[in-house]
Amino acid sequence: MIEFDVERVERDLGLVVRELRIKRDYSQRELADRAGVGLTALRSLEKGHGSTLTTLSKIVHALGRDSWLAMLDDATAQPKPLKKKKKKRPDVGQADASGQADAVGEKRRRVAKRAKSAKAEEKAGKAEDKPAKVDKGA
Repeated sequence: MIEFDVERVERDLGLVVRELRIKRDYSQRELADRAGVGLTALRSLEKGHGSTLTTLSKIVHALGRDSWLAMLDDATAQPKPLKKKKKKRPDVGQADASGQADAVGEKRRRVAKRAKSAKAEEKAGKAEDKPAKVDKGA
């Protein structure tokens, strides 16, 4: 599984937004107004505390970096098909484990067969315990 450090990404993204804002000579208040977001939301983003996608989109647009969002909205992109995992054939070392699995399966079948025959014997025994019906009409 690929590890993904969300906190690091938020922190790095916040630093990039802050650097762009300073490069454009915008105050936080000015950028927040241009983007149509709250000052607290911008500060939170710059500090790496996260943001909503709406806030991020508006700020990125106000900074003139729409290309960042355009790459996420590439309608022509085709997802890569998932690769099927190849089944591994057991080597000599794994044959023992496979043999154990076969033995366990055989034991389960024997136990199930015994349980089935025990139920059949129990039913037969109950039938013998019942008294025969006597015809009183004769």
